[in-house]
Order: sequence, then C-alpha cells, then structure tokens
Amino acid sequence: MTATAITRAVGVRRRGPHLSGLTWLTWRQHRSAFWTGIGLLAAFAVFVVSQRSAMLAYIDAHHLAGCVYDAPETRCEGTNAFRSRFYPVMHYTGLLVSFVPLLIGVFLGGPLIARELENGTYELSCSQSVSRTRWIVFKLGVPALVTLIGTGILSALYTWWWRPADTLLHGMYWYQSPPFNIVGVVPVALSLLALVVGAATGMVLRRTVASMVVTSAVSVAGWLALNVLRPHLWPVREDTAHQVTADFDGSAAPLGEFIPHGWPLDLPSKPYSSWDVDSGYLTSSGHHFTSSACGDQTEASAHCLKAHDVVGVWVQYHPASHFWPMQGATAGVILAATVTVTAFSIWWARHRA
Repeated sequence: MTATAITRAVGVRRRGPHLSGLTWLTWRQHRSAFWTGIGLLAAFAVFVVSQRSAMLAYIDAHHLAGCVYDAPETRCEGTNAFRSRFYPVMHYTGLLVSFVPLLIGVFLGGPLIARELENGTYELSCSQSVSRTRWIVFKLGVPALVTLIGTGILSALYTWWWRPADTLLHGMYWYQSPPFNIVGVVPVALSLLALVVGAATGMVLRRTVASMVVTSAVSVAGWLALNVLRPHLWPVREDTAHQVTADFDGSAAPLGEFIPHGWPLDLPSKPYSSWDVDSGYLTSSGHHFTSSACGDQTEASAHCLKAHDVVGVWVQYHPASHFWPMQGATAGVILAATVTVTAFSIWWARHRA
C-alpha cells in the first residue's frame, strides 16, 4: 500500500465514539421518534426557563417567598393574584407532560418489536450471528436508555419550575397529579414501564396496531391502579381532636352537638398541606367509628354520635414531608414491575418468538 493510500484510509477513519452493530441498527430504525423527542424536549426546556424566570421575578417583586396559599398562619397578600396568573399554565402544562409515559408506551414501545415480527425482519438480524437474547437486549436497551435520559431531563425541568411555587398554588398540591406523577423519579419509572409493556405486548401479539391499542389500555388501567395503591405505600400519620368547628363562624363546640355544616378542623399538629387519606369518629374505648355511620351533621346525627359514645374525631394523613419517601416507594413498585416485564420479554424472545 502506498503512502497516499494509507493517508486516505486514515483520513476517512471515524474519530470519537460512534454507534455500530445492533446499537446503530436500533437507533437507525427508530431515529425519527428519537429525534422528535429530542426536539420537543429542547422546546420544553426553553419554555420552562422563560416561565420560571417570570414566576421568580413576580415572587420577588410581591414578597411572596415562604407564603402558603390560604393557610391562616402564613397567609400573604397577593397569593390569589399569583395563583390566577401562574396556576393555569403550570397545571395544564403538567397535564400534557403526564401523558408522556403513555405516548412512549404506545408510539415507541408498541411498534418496537411488533413491527419487526409482523414484517419478519427480525429473522435477518438473528441470522447474522446474533442470538435472540442479544437481539432483544439491544432492542429494549437502546430505547430504554434514551427514555431514561429524556424523561429524567423532562422531570428535572418540571420539578425545577414547580418547587419555588408549590406552597402558593392552591389546587395543585404535592400529592395530586400533577405534580406528583411528573416530578422526581416517578415519571422516569412510569416511562420505562410503559416502554417495556408496549414491547412485551407487541412481542406477544405480533401486530403493530393491536399492540399499540392494548398498550394504551393496559397503561391507563395500570395508572389508575397505581393511584389507588399510592396512599398505602408509606405509613400514614394519625391525629385526633375532641371538638368540631362550624364553617359559618369558626366557633368551637363539644363533639356531638348539632352545628350546621360543622366538621372536625381542630387538629393543631396536622400540617395544612397534608394529604388526608381517611377520617372518622373516635369512641371512648378508642375504636374508630366511620364518619358516615351517623349521616351528615344534623340534629339526628348528633343523637346518633352520643348513642355510640363518640368522644372525638380522627384523621389519617400524609404530611408534605412524605413526598420523597412516597416518590421512592412508588418508583420502587413501578421498577419492580418493569424488571418483571423485561424478564418476561427476554424469556419470550428466547423460547416463543
């Protein structure tokens, strides 16, 4: 080989990291979805930066730092105006972001393997000295890595936007969705689970459209089940009180006395921003008595409460300090399901595909 030929060979050699093999093939097959996601993420980042800057400037200008919306002990002037200006955009943006795991599962996970099985192109990959196990690992691994990075950045951006205003946005409490399912680690775990559920569904059904439809239904059902399970993933706290407060003037009265629209609000150790899980009445023996057993606060219900020897009220709740423990517990449940579905996918690819 001449020196010129050697120089030309060196000149065309790729420098730095580059994709090859199944990694390159997987990226190539789904590059449209990947690049679309990257572009949308960049646009979202610009939007969040602009919105957060405007919000922080408003908080500083109106001295709202540390204020809590509608909490008597830390109520500040101007929280209503702040909510009216910033709540709608943050809330509805959060609702849109909450659909990201579903979109990943349906439009990336659903066709991920189903399309290759439907068209028969997976046989070409498996005939090129590539085992089925290696094929499925790369088919799931590359999209999972992209999903992990992308949704991690998405969640970090929304969390960064929401945290300075979490106590000021009435109607958007920490335990609701948004923000709970779109901040922290939960949205990342949800997206990974949706991806592998879509892939596993496509592997079993071997039809792209059918797998997308079934993935959508399974994802929605799983999301609803998770919301029912979530308050029970971390131990609740319980407080009791021995009086009720009338809504109309705030005066206190002994429990059992008829007060129109009265309700047990006198729980001094219960933080304002808590998530109430359950509540009821407390008997003299210490047993819980359901609040609906005697009906609403009427004269008849007052007699009913006295007949059952009710001496107080109880409430079980999660304080705001449970936010990150519940995030971790929820993400742990989701990731356990993700590992299970992934193991099933690998087994199915080796023995049934």
